[in-house]
Amino acid sequence: MDQIKIGTFIAARRKAAGLTQLQLAERLGITDRAVSKWETGRAMPDASLMLDLCQILEITVNDLLCGEVVTVERYDREMEQNLLGLVEQKQEADRRLLRLETVMSFVCIGVLLALAAIAAYVPMQEWLRLTLVGIGVAPLVVAVPFMIKIEQSAGYYECARCHHRYVPQYKNVFISAHLGRTRYLRCPVCKKRSWQKKKLSKDE
Repeated sequence: MDQIKIGTFIAARRKAAGLTQLQLAERLGITDRAVSKWETGRAMPDASLMLDLCQILEITVNDLLCGEVVTVERYDREMEQNLLGLVEQKQEADRRLLRLETVMSFVCIGVLLALAAIAAYVPMQEWLRLTLVGIGVAPLVVAVPFMIKIEQSAGYYECARCHHRYVPQYKNVFISAHLGRTRYLRCPVCKKRSWQKKKLSKDE
């Protein structure tokens, strides 16, 4: 998808509707700065806003993703390409999130180990030793819920028994046993528990 083309199209349709950036933003419940980012190609509208945006601009979602009003003859082909583009964008976003999770875990564990080593080997008062360990544990405690949220929402888990791929609930991921990005979960389809691996795509 060409974000510059889409942005130009949004701007043209907004002006054709007689709306300023601020008026469009107010109708969508966002800031005019977000609309400006769309129109300059620096960002794409969030999926949750696309239907409302298209209704206001009197276009289809397919028109929006193409950056132009699509003719009936081209509609199916363009829609398929746009859907593939959205899938690729989600996979790339999921890859970035999983890389972020890895970096967060290494940083938190590194800080904890460094401060624990200092507390263990450097002579100091007991209260200071405990404080250092507490400071080392704090980032891990704060970061773990965010890392689990990334683990839960980025990509899919594949059942080892029926091979169904799905996004589990946060609480199930939170309490499940795991080895890296493989978790012991119950499949919502076959209802069996198994060690399920993280996959980026819904299907292969």
